[in-house]
Amino acid sequence: MRLVVLLFTAAMLSFAGCSQYHYSPNFIHTPQLDKKGDAAVTAAISGSPVSLNGDFHASYSPIKHGTVMLNYFHNRSRFENTNFFGGPSYVQSSKGYLVEGAVGAYQPFGFGTAALYLGWGQGQMRNDYGIDRIAELRLQRFFVQPTFTFKNDWFRLGMGMRLIRLSYPSGNIDYRIEPVDIQIIQRLETESPFWFPELGGNVGIHFKPITLSANLVIVASKRAQDYGFDGSNIGVGMTVDLHDMFKKRREK
Repeated sequence: MRLVVLLFTAAMLSFAGCSQYHYSPNFIHTPQLDKKGDAAVTAAISGSPVSLNGDFHASYSPIKHGTVMLNYFHNRSRFENTNFFGGPSYVQSSKGYLVEGAVGAYQPFGFGTAALYLGWGQGQMRNDYGIDRIAELRLQRFFVQPTFTFKNDWFRLGMGMRLIRLSYPSGNIDYRIEPVDIQIIQRLETESPFWFPELGGNVGIHFKPITLSANLVIVASKRAQDYGFDGSNIGVGMTVDLHDMFKKRREK
């Protein structure tokens, strides 16, 4: 519990200030699957005073102890920045998306589930530095993700670690943007791929077949800020266990 409090505090502190990001982490989803045919979908939102993110997840167990998952993440921010050349302030914005799929294996227990996922995805980050100065970077991500869930009749807890391989295969850059930002982008192109872990989880209240949860993910890398990576993501979500929902309907 003490670790959870420290992680949430670090995430809240990371929201201070406005910046352009070249990578933002989606949540580490930990679906509660127990048997063949189980399925779940999750929708979550997160953000800060200047940003709003949407996180969507679906998972399904087509075979015993086997699962597939699909994730979609979209982020958007908009803030005003001072014009240091003496003119009026101008608006900067950032938006991006990530689509990924994974396959995995899981082992159910009476009190929860342990799982291991292997996945790959791709997306794009588009930063508008104001005055029509834009940088677009396409990204690809490979990951290995062990997770563990705990459950009872009314409570859900999920924890996971995601080992990331992040690369930037191509992009389009307006070289009128500030030199310091150009240097960061050039480092992304020359120094990728990047390997780093992400830590996260969720805690929620379960009202069968729905779970309402608080979610958190943190980029566990001291150099994340050097490359313009968003260090954390915190928000709320709702999960629907489709197998329980359809079971209720059949019983009526």
